Amino acid sequence: MTAHSRSDSPWRRRLRRWTENSFWYTIMIAFALVTALPFLWTALMSVRPNSANIFRVNQAPQILPIPGMIGWGEGLRIAQAEGSYSGPNGFWRNFEPEITPLLSDELRPFTFPATTANYYRVWTDVNLPRYFVNSFVVAFWVVVLQLITSSLAAYPLSKMQFRGRDAIFYLILATIIFPDQLTLIPTFIISVQVLGLADTLQGLVIPFGANAFGIFLLRQTYQSIPNELIESARIDGASELLIWWRILLPLIRPGLATLAIFSFVGSWNSFLWPLLMLRDQSMYTLPIGLAFLEGAFTGNLRTVAAGVMVATVPIIIVFLIFQRQFIRGLSGAVKG
Repeated sequence: MTAHSRSDSPWRRRLRRWTENSFWYTIMIAFALVTALPFLWTALMSVRPNSANIFRVNQAPQILPIPGMIGWGEGLRIAQAEGSYSGPNGFWRNFEPEITPLLSDELRPFTFPATTANYYRVWTDVNLPRYFVNSFVVAFWVVVLQLITSSLAAYPLSKMQFRGRDAIFYLILATIIFPDQLTLIPTFIISVQVLGLADTLQGLVIPFGANAFGIFLLRQTYQSIPNELIESARIDGASELLIWWRILLPLIRPGLATLAIFSFVGSWNSFLWPLLMLRDQSMYTLPIGLAFLEGAFTGNLRTVAAGVMVATVPIIIVFLIFQRQFIRGLSGAVKG
């Protein structure tokens, strides 16, 4: 057996592969922890019952939550005095006396009793349910309009032959390089003085019903579909609109899911445009409501953190629902 064959033995190849994979997994885990650290910090702060300081001088950091004052509705003060409350307007219970004896002496200094009181306070003292509904309505209709307009515009730019097609596409694509702030003033003038959309949710939806990035993304997705499939449908007498609706839309669902996630996150987190368009507090979206929340609870970072968590969780849920389609849509766009 030669030295070369010994160096390429199966166990050596497995060892080399394991070492390479371990290195990349370590890098990815490190990046994931750095990315998730602000979210975890906010989550811990939102369930703290008193001080927002996790790290204390000459004391162990309190980073492990245990069930404490858990509940919803009225009766929190009664539960704090008596240990529990169950009434027509709420339910609270203090689990800390039951959980604390089960902890070891080494672990106890790192724990703190978690509470849902901050979430209840932010949900009732500020009109957060209304802000939440407004954000969801705006984000939903922005997603619907962008999916319709982008898929309709991307179809002829990808599968139809006409003069100036590429020039139109590159002209649309060129608008992506302009920052949103550059078009803010003309968009505001048109929306307020021409369309009369000030202080309405429609004013947060209509200006963003079309998106150049969405057209680009879906055009790349359309290009992965064979032209022979479309030609066969045309020979059978199908109209272009019927081809788009019955044949192409089911095939580009990963691209649509990807665009839906981008559109939903962008609309949900939008702050500057709603700040310009809205004056009535009942029309506030969640980012504007959170800014108002920070002013209403100045110095109470635990309540502000609870509001941030309420605003963040829907984005995570949407991504978890569409993550498989999202990854397929991105890979399809790159291949196209």
